[in-house]
Amino acid sequence: MKRIFVLITLITLFGGSISADKVIEKSSRRQPEWLGGMQDGYIIVAAEAETLDAAQQKAITGVREQILSAVATKVQSSTAITLHEVTDNGDIQSHRELVSMLSVEAADLPYLADISPSHAEDYWWCKLRRDDKTTYYQYNVKYPLSSSKLRLLVEQYEKQQKAITDSLQYFAGIDFSNYDALESMLQVYSDLRRFNETLRDDAHHSLCDAIRRGYDRMFATYLHPEVTIATRDSLHVRLMYGDKAVTHNLRPKAKSNCLTAIEVKPQQVDDLVTYDYQTGCYDDDQNWIELIYTVLGRKYTTRKYIK
Repeated sequence: MKRIFVLITLITLFGGSISADKVIEKSSRRQPEWLGGMQDGYIIVAAEAETLDAAQQKAITGVREQILSAVATKVQSSTAITLHEVTDNGDIQSHRELVSMLSVEAADLPYLADISPSHAEDYWWCKLRRDDKTTYYQYNVKYPLSSSKLRLLVEQYEKQQKAITDSLQYFAGIDFSNYDALESMLQVYSDLRRFNETLRDDAHHSLCDAIRRGYDRMFATYLHPEVTIATRDSLHVRLMYGDKAVTHNLRPKAKSNCLTAIEVKPQQVDDLVTYDYQTGCYDDDQNWIELIYTVLGRKYTTRKYIK
């Protein structure tokens, strides 16, 4: 971890130095003592751009990145998060990738969302002219970040990640065989999709997609219609999950090669289907009626031969 900390420190010190280009304007006559240095409880960042506003925004972005880097270091050491084989000797590239991940996942933490020039402890800027007469601005900012605030940020992030992990574990542990109603199963499916929309990073999106595909496989494997009673006048059909009938609010579609006047009367469990056998059917063992339920865009079908 020391290797990472030293790298961040050097970047800050280097960024705070004043260029050899000529200063032609500055926010105050005297440079502040903190310029180009370090102070406990503060982040000091410098940024350059062609306009003052752009330099200020780059500096604030740098503050945010340094806070995220500090959080990442704490998260790595306290929770042993691994990303591309991050180890205690400090893999710089992996640390940067963790910072990048945190910039997405921690984007809605209140303190990070509220970072702005108005909350800076102090600032100092200057306008410089290059040898080719073009000009640019350097903006230096001193931003407060106490150890207690850093601890709070780490705790908030870890709490946020625990909530996401708990939700993912809940969705991954769903077993539809424990449900008696199709609507309850579909509600879980819908809840998972809505939860996925709240996530910010690709890794969690991928996990949600994998869980959803598992739900799809469960439906495809275990959901099926089953005819329980069939005569030349009517039949009863129910929607099954495995060997258990489930209640539902679906209206199955029906088609036949000879039956006419087909009417479907939905029930909570056994749907009643009535029809006219005499008008269009001969006494043949190939007279059939097909019942089709559609769930999440997939058709579940059963065919019954009416003799």
